[in-house]
Amino acid sequence: MKICYHCMQQISNEKAHTCPQCGQSLDAARQAERFLEPGTLLGGKFLAGFPLGAGGFGNTYIGWDNLLFRKVAIKEFYPEQYCIRGQDGKAVTVSDERLQARFKKGLQQFLEEARRVAALHEVQGVVEISNFFEENGTGYIVMEYLEGMDIKTILKKSGEKKDYEWSRRVVLAVLYTLKEVHRRGVIHRDIAPDNIFVTKEGIIKLIDFGAAKHASAENTTDIMLKTGYAPIEQYGRTMEQGPYTDLYAVAALFYRMLTGQKPIPANERMQKDGLIPPSQMGVSLPEQAELAIMVCLNIMPQYRLQSAVEFMEALDGKFFIPVYEPEWILPPVEEKKGLWGKVTSLPVAAKAALCLLSICIIGAAAFGTVAVVQNTNSAGLTEVGKNGAFTMEDYSGQSYEEVEQKLKRRGIENIASPEYVLDGKPEGTILRQNISPSGTVSKEDTILFTVSGGDKYYTMPDFSGANVKDVMGYFTEKNFDIDIYFNPCDRDLVNVEEGKNESLEKKKGIISVEYCFSDEFENGVCFDQSVKPNEKCSVDKTATLSVSVGKEADYDITVPDFRGMKQEEAEALIESCGLGKFMDVQIVETGETRYTDDKTEEEGIYVERQSIQPGKKVNCYRNFFEKLRLELAEVKTRSKSTPKKTAPQESKPEQTPPEQIPPEQVSPPAEPNISHERSTN
Repeated sequence: MKICYHCMQQISNEKAHTCPQCGQSLDAARQAERFLEPGTLLGGKFLAGFPLGAGGFGNTYIGWDNLLFRKVAIKEFYPEQYCIRGQDGKAVTVSDERLQARFKKGLQQFLEEARRVAALHEVQGVVEISNFFEENGTGYIVMEYLEGMDIKTILKKSGEKKDYEWSRRVVLAVLYTLKEVHRRGVIHRDIAPDNIFVTKEGIIKLIDFGAAKHASAENTTDIMLKTGYAPIEQYGRTMEQGPYTDLYAVAALFYRMLTGQKPIPANERMQKDGLIPPSQMGVSLPEQAELAIMVCLNIMPQYRLQSAVEFMEALDGKFFIPVYEPEWILPPVEEKKGLWGKVTSLPVAAKAALCLLSICIIGAAAFGTVAVVQNTNSAGLTEVGKNGAFTMEDYSGQSYEEVEQKLKRRGIENIASPEYVLDGKPEGTILRQNISPSGTVSKEDTILFTVSGGDKYYTMPDFSGANVKDVMGYFTEKNFDIDIYFNPCDRDLVNVEEGKNESLEKKKGIISVEYCFSDEFENGVCFDQSVKPNEKCSVDKTATLSVSVGKEADYDITVPDFRGMKQEEAEALIESCGLGKFMDVQIVETGETRYTDDKTEEEGIYVERQSIQPGKKVNCYRNFFEKLRLELAEVKTRSKSTPKKTAPQESKPEQTPPEQIPPEQVSPPAEPNISHERSTN
């Protein structure tokens, strides 16, 4: 069976030259010497297809996971400036031995960053990394395959810019993801339109964490800066970076989507800052949002908003006070040694020295709001009573978001992620609380609310170690649609029933059950889930549960010798040995007739030939694209009047008159081949 290495689809027509799925040629060779040959097997189970893209430090290919039966993206470490591909089309070597150390260091960082980003698998907006390894003298990262377009492509197709509401939704999604990424000590460092991907389902994903940097590590990674999006601290090796580095890039992304232009490069702005606010370029946007964008585009990191949460709150209309007056162009006043060596200091210190009351008054005048000054503790939280304790109210029926903000203003930070249940009440309505009304709550207490997800959201339970029957029973009871992917084996190996979902008219959600090999977990045990325990999940999102079918070695099978067996005997053996459960077996009636003088051989339909050599060991994922073909022939006993076949002679053999040939020995016309395929499902 052919494979299209452009879209990784199987092509049943062996004679086809064009893929019916994507229209690409099936005979095309690799595009350039820097790329792997299409069809190269990596890591023992990943097929590399044609390249999706290439950069200064790597190649990205479409690929296929032979174990999980799904498309993937494969990234290869390949710094083209000093790497060459070997004659075998696989091995990567360094062209100059003097650069060996540099290559090894880059490869080590490449794999280390993969390890760090793989740890972010629970963050919804981050592209999932499923594997990474060394091979062919370099490194590979296997990621989820995304279908859709990046923001760069979308902007090109829509006239280079978007309106405020569309751009705001993109930025809020990016900031929400960065909030979780930063909380885990990782900064992206390469936020730009080509690294923000919108899937066909409308999900926004952060991709290409190749420049990602652990917050506590030394800043030694070489990256190619994207001018306009890279802040000043990325222009020097000794400059400290942090979450504010990503916020600058996000603000630059926002600016680009609104205006159709990138901000002036940060290094140029250090000499003369001529950055123009979006409103002065004809863009319609709220004043507060423009202030947040320009504050985050400040050249000096200490004067930007410092967290993704602050940026989100500003875009949601929460009032904030910049540490300086909203002047976009601030002249330098002196040179002094700072965090990043010799930098130009801006006249901000005097403005930042204003007392809190003065700032509140100025802010109220500027934005038409009323600022109330309260007594606060060192954390800036209002205390109520001794040690911040207060009496718990009955929050049933109230909005969770409003209650959460109210509690945080009282200094209560220990608010657990709410448990969402599918309920008829409006989404976000509090149903239950773990501390009863009139109870005393301190800042050390943890508060848990059960919140209505309406008919859209629920909290995923922890199914680790649970039996798949119990798991599917749980979701069947809640009226979920269960899709079962028997990868790589037939359902009989797991001994589980699918449930009776077909009779249900309304589905509340989709659960995908994937059966996979596992050396650690027994057959039928759930060992992983795409939506992590206690995580809020949309019913529109397919939640995948991974269930063990046991060890891979348990499914190694030696191909028997079917030759000389009757058809029914061969069919029975196929089922009994397990081949029929995970291999494409075809039994083909050729229309051939074989005559025999052996009186012990019964007449009937026998296996004449087989496509796989007897004794060969096959496995359900390594032999995924292989099929077993058994060709049949009819065996008849030769009658006494039928002459035996002799070896061909040079002279024309004597013809037997037609009337002397018994009627039963006249070969019938060949019938078309009939393929009896056994589905693995």
